[in-house]
Parts: sequence; structure tokens; C-alpha cells
Amino acid sequence: MIANNPGIAPHLPNCKLYAEMNCYICKREHLSVMMFESGDDDTEDRNVAPIFVQLKDSQIKNKINSMMDHMWDGFYAGQIHLSRFSILLDAEPKSIWNVTMSGSPPKNLRFKLTSLSKVAGSIIRIPYPGAESRSITKDDKIIEYNQWNETLHMYGPVKGDFCGENRYVGVKNILEFYLDTTCELKI
Repeated sequence: MIANNPGIAPHLPNCKLYAEMNCYICKREHLSVMMFESGDDDTEDRNVAPIFVQLKDSQIKNKINSMMDHMWDGFYAGQIHLSRFSILLDAEPKSIWNVTMSGSPPKNLRFKLTSLSKVAGSIIRIPYPGAESRSITKDDKIIEYNQWNETLHMYGPVKGDFCGENRYVGVKNILEFYLDTTCELKI
């Protein structure tokens, strides 16, 4: 059962609308939730939302915001919130999801995919405004970029062979990595 979200629900095959419950009942093996959050020092007072998450070559496009304020001053919200996000994905193995932030992406991010499916996994692509060096870590160990491909004149494509497989697409400044349910990744 998923919410009647116009960014994803109507576009998923094998999903049926139940208007009286304002939801869809879906027979989809790879429905998953991707959680990610900033690990920067300003995570409580810098906003990168809204964030647009789109499945490549599809009409599925969601706009998400961070969690609500978690402080109350008696009369006003404290305007303090974590830059933490959750998004529903149809994480069919090797699907490609673009994650575009309205503000400059945090330097430190943590990603986790949760699903009932043991084979759910997706390639996540994050465009950056600059060409600074970035690394993917798993269990506090750096996972090197894919092998350089002379034919493509860039690092080889992410194929989804293992959680954390990654590459940086120069000039376009896009970091790509494979995320599945077996690990937590940090940038």
C-alpha cells in the first residue's frame, strides 16, 4: 500500500487506485524506501530542499522536503530541522534515479536503502555544481571509482555489480553509485 502520490503512484505498473482510502495497492516486488541525510555541521540550519528525485526515462518524478522542525520554543518552531530525507523508489535492479538538490549538495551524505526485496537496488546520480573530489565509503573504507575506460574517455559505467560501485562523470560533475539493501554508503 502506497500513498496516492501523483509523482510515482499513477505511473507504476500493477498498482490499483483505491480512492476511498487515498492510496494505491501495488504488486511490485522492488518498492523500497531510500533514506539519506547530510552529515555536515550545518545539517540543522542549512536547507537543500526541495529535492527532485526522478526515475530516468520515465514520468516518475517526486519533489521531497526535509523532516519537520524538531524544536519548539513555546510559540514558534525553532526553524531547526535535520537535512534528512526519505523517498519511495521502485528500486528494480539497476534502475537509474537522478537526485537533484535545490541548494548545494552537502559535502557529507549518508545513504541507506530499505526493502522487503533482497534484490532491490538502484543507480543513484547526483549532479554537483563543482568538480571537487568526492569519495564513496562503505564501512569506513573508500571504494575506488570504476576502471578508466579509454573508449569512453571517462570512468567506466556503473553496472550494479556491488553496493558502492561508483564513478564520477567529469565535465557534467555527476557522481553515480549503486545502492542496494546490503550496505550503508557515505559520500
